[in-house]
Amino acid sequence: MKKFLKAVFAALLAMSLFSCKSMIANKLGDAASGSDKKGAAIPKKADSPDMMMAFMGEKDPQIIAEVLPVIVKMYEILALQNPSHQGLQIMAGQLNVMYGNLCVQTPAESLPVAELEKQVSEFNRAKYHYLKGRQYILDVFESRWPGFEKAFLSSDEEAVKEAVSHLTKDDVNAAYWAGGASLIAWSLDPLDVDALSSIQGPVALLEKAVSLDPNYSNGAIWDALCQFYTAAPVDFGGDYERGLECYEKALKASGGKAPGIYITYAQSVCKPSGDRDGFIENLNKALAINPDDDPKNRLMCVLNQQKAQCLLDHVDDYFVVW
Repeated sequence: MKKFLKAVFAALLAMSLFSCKSMIANKLGDAASGSDKKGAAIPKKADSPDMMMAFMGEKDPQIIAEVLPVIVKMYEILALQNPSHQGLQIMAGQLNVMYGNLCVQTPAESLPVAELEKQVSEFNRAKYHYLKGRQYILDVFESRWPGFEKAFLSSDEEAVKEAVSHLTKDDVNAAYWAGGASLIAWSLDPLDVDALSSIQGPVALLEKAVSLDPNYSNGAIWDALCQFYTAAPVDFGGDYERGLECYEKALKASGGKAPGIYITYAQSVCKPSGDRDGFIENLNKALAINPDDDPKNRLMCVLNQQKAQCLLDHVDDYFVVW
């Protein structure tokens, strides 16, 4: 009897320690990701500090670029240690997409023509991180709604529609990063057959997300949709008029304070139509925004303004002057 009681006590102690360890891991995951175990954002108290301000509020992109690889790996380790914490999985995905954009694609875009081979190689690296980041988020959606990933990556319009119908407003952030990662990966390799055959999923995901939260991140989803609709061939979902509509909604959601939206219009509308004056005008509007007006998005503002200046510096490369 004593042996039995000891065994029961040992089992209960082990269960208690495991429960405590899991609770600590989940609390750490909550704090690190800003989301709970189910991936829903944790409401912040008015007087509580926002840890992301140290990242998104930075004015010097270089310091972020230098530390971001370490941050990405740190979150991937946390995600591996607690695979059931959906907030951590989503954050690991989001950070991979950010790394691909800030540390790989953006520097590659400024490479001269003489380094075309290197540029293509870097674009492939960026695509890898976009798809890796997307996979983290698709795994979360798949765990919630079995069959989601297969439908998302298919060309079955009805299956895609059914899959994205499950989303709620709590899923908008994850949907933005997964959908956006898919489209930007496709833009780097538009002849990718797999990407072309599954383009409906990302677009439907973003359309569903923007219907749930039209003002998300100062119109970021509208901006992404504008870029797609104005650039994609009609046979693959392109819709120029819808793209212009998305631009107007992005502008309204941002209050004209997001430089990326002006850059999108310059590149997606003015450049293809040969509107040099409109191109310059919109890039100057992007440069006129004060990054300090929106501290939570200061980093993105500075990055976009650097891009706007680079485009202005090379305006003669995009327009033929007769």
